[in-house]
Amino acid sequence: MVSEPGQSVLDASPYTLNMVSYDFENYALTQGIPETLDPLPYRKAGSVFATGEEAEPVLTSAKHDPRLRTVVCRHWLRDLCMKGAACEFLHQYDLSKMPLCRHGDRCKVKDCPFRHISEADRLECVFYSQGFCIHGPFCRYKHVRRERADLPMVADFTLGLSQMQAGKDGMTVRRPAPKPNEFYKVSLCKHFLSGDCPFGEGCHFAHGEAELRRYPKPGQENAAAGDEGEKELSDNMFGNQETTTVDYYQGGSSGGGRPTPILEPENASFFILRAASYRDCSISTVHGEWYIQQKHAEMVNSSYNSGKQVMFFFTVGDSHHIQGAALMTSLASYVSSIDCPQQFNTAVTNAAANNDGPFCYRFACEWYRTCELPISTALEAAPDLLLPTSTTQYCQDMTSKTGEAVMKALWNSPLCTLYESWSGADYGDENDGNKNPRRQPPPVGDAILTDFRCPLPDEVAWPTIPGPGFIFGCNSQTMDECLGRGLFGLPAHMKIAASGIQPGSSIFLYHVSERLIFGIFEALTHAQMNIEPKAFSKNPKAQTSPFPVQIRVRISLECPPVHDDDPVVNDILRSRVGGRIGPLTFAQSEALATLIAQQCGALDYMIEYRRGVETGGMNVVAPPIALPPRKIG
Repeated sequence: MVSEPGQSVLDASPYTLNMVSYDFENYALTQGIPETLDPLPYRKAGSVFATGEEAEPVLTSAKHDPRLRTVVCRHWLRDLCMKGAACEFLHQYDLSKMPLCRHGDRCKVKDCPFRHISEADRLECVFYSQGFCIHGPFCRYKHVRRERADLPMVADFTLGLSQMQAGKDGMTVRRPAPKPNEFYKVSLCKHFLSGDCPFGEGCHFAHGEAELRRYPKPGQENAAAGDEGEKELSDNMFGNQETTTVDYYQGGSSGGGRPTPILEPENASFFILRAASYRDCSISTVHGEWYIQQKHAEMVNSSYNSGKQVMFFFTVGDSHHIQGAALMTSLASYVSSIDCPQQFNTAVTNAAANNDGPFCYRFACEWYRTCELPISTALEAAPDLLLPTSTTQYCQDMTSKTGEAVMKALWNSPLCTLYESWSGADYGDENDGNKNPRRQPPPVGDAILTDFRCPLPDEVAWPTIPGPGFIFGCNSQTMDECLGRGLFGLPAHMKIAASGIQPGSSIFLYHVSERLIFGIFEALTHAQMNIEPKAFSKNPKAQTSPFPVQIRVRISLECPPVHDDDPVVNDILRSRVGGRIGPLTFAQSEALATLIAQQCGALDYMIEYRRGVETGGMNVVAPPIALPPRKIG
């Protein structure tokens, strides 16, 4: 249809609102209008001065901007905002988040709701310092007039790009993200967990479990975690975070040491022994001998006489760990000089001697490995493993298949010492007659299995529960909270490393700023996630703590701290990799606890107290800071 010239093309009766309909109306009335997944606008990110591939704009959602809704919307205050839920500014009347008044401290408006700051507190405009600012007097930054001679010959407006990262209030400068390194996205961002990360998408820590990456292998770190310049608590201080099927203990490298002497496990015999203390095991490594009861001597002699290799695994009391392996090198023979119950120094051993006979059969052995293999890991490798107990028997046999599985698990666990010197001197044979031994460096690496050490007969250690210990970390901001709450925390990636903590374990606290080790603490609980979700967080609305792996502790002995530079401390913790914070072997826990107790006089008090109980003289003066020793176990 063609209209005549001068005739209107519109219908004589135009459409009204009731006559207009849309094809989605019925769906909207029945199903409702779905909300958009991301109501915030997408905008282009990138430098306007970039060239090449960097010049390609990248669309990023405003929801990743750390400045999102930190300032009240000016238009919303006048009921003129047209963006609604898509607005990047806060639609809430909050006087603490009001935008800056453009007039600053020169504002003459009565009851002005905007924030007012002085010109001295306002950031200087970098564009104006180069000669020109397009915002003129309405710029949120301070304009400082300069002489023409002070202005640059050629303006460099790229300097203003860093200022574009500043907050909407013109005061808070957004920090640039650090350069990428090998620790990129290997741990959760504590700011993200608290609800506000200043780096946004540029953060080098993981924002959620989906972004977590594997921790770099040992030797790949660019810088040691315990460097001199490290003053604040950071994830790099928490040791190696990689966990494999063979790295059962997180304090050293697995494997190494002497190879197993048993090449044909099906033609060998295996036994597991229960020792009364770690001290007995360490003495056995030096002397190369062990004592058993008569009924067990007949059993092991039968295997030895048949031409089989006989290997013994050792566990200590209630430590829930296997401490090492030794090969039998002679028959178990009767020793009449120790056939007396008074030779044993524990009530449990005396009771066993009364029931099953004394431990007066001695055999020679050669130790091939000392370590700390958790019983739980050994049971996973060998489900048929039966453990010796004080109520059944102190020596338990096992099948060749079970023995082979335990042997493989033992050789895949890291080496560790069964004794650490806390007195600053290391000793060899306790019968060598040398009362003033020269200072010898402690063994490291494979030398652990060739340079055995054991305590002297009169050497007394501070009583600690059998089993590994742990060193937690704190700084000046978190120490008061740790002690006030009786709560210590670790990053989420250390959950497996802290799984060995048992109620009663020896715990220490390392102050990373002052480089002091505080103790002695006692664990009251196993390591759990978020016992106190708001602990160590500056955000009162936080749903999870930046250090969610937490334990409850109490003070076992109140003593002054020891400094990290102490040479004895360095010797005790020489096998720790990745810094001070992390798990300890029992030998390290006992030595560190004894060192702390000895320096404040508590150890001498305990020795005098025991002597007073035995002799009946109880006139023992307690040191000014130490607490009386408490019975453990």
